Amino acid sequence: MRFPSYIQRSLLGLGLVTLCLASVGLATPALAEQESVGTAKKGIGEFLIVRSDGIEERLEGTGSLQLYEGDVLKTQAASQALIEFSNGIQVALNENTEFTILSRWEKAAGFTRILRLKQGEVWVDTKGGPKPLEIETPVATAAVKGTEFDLLVSPDGQSTLTVINGIVEFGTAFGTCPIKTSTISYGNRGKKCTKPAPVNIGPTVAWTNGIRQ
Repeated sequence: MRFPSYIQRSLLGLGLVTLCLASVGLATPALAEQESVGTAKKGIGEFLIVRSDGIEERLEGTGSLQLYEGDVLKTQAASQALIEFSNGIQVALNENTEFTILSRWEKAAGFTRILRLKQGEVWVDTKGGPKPLEIETPVATAAVKGTEFDLLVSPDGQSTLTVINGIVEFGTAFGTCPIKTSTISYGNRGKKCTKPAPVNIGPTVAWTNGIRQ
């Protein structure tokens, strides 16, 4: 069946529009469909973000790089980074640090952000008011709502928690205990976390001075 020329031109135009829309859809990253959970705000040295689809992005200096659940964040030697989640929680990464951003939803509590810390050191500040957050290490878990602390994971998995302000529930598979302001506790494989001991927090968090400025 042969259509009049003006209808042919209309059909051709519609086809081109459809093709263009399809091309845009193919070019749109899957991440655009996800909701951002936070922002990478600063990187010093080698700061790498590996997306869930394998795409790698880097941030050098100050910026605003969106973060999504499933992202893996890594710093190399002599490198640091600062990120902020949508609810205001700030996290600084020291050198040679790697963690994955995850979350858990519960009907009673809503969303809890989870950082699966494979290695390295992080400083966390929940910035006033209860904000659920958990950090999982190879041997321990730190659960917080409103606090500031530092958590270091050694190559053997030992996890060292220093609480700067507030209370952190720190535990292993063998038990959990509250760690309070200006105290330190160690989590080791196959053991309970150690009893909190007084500590001078200044030297512990001195590494954050440059990245937090």
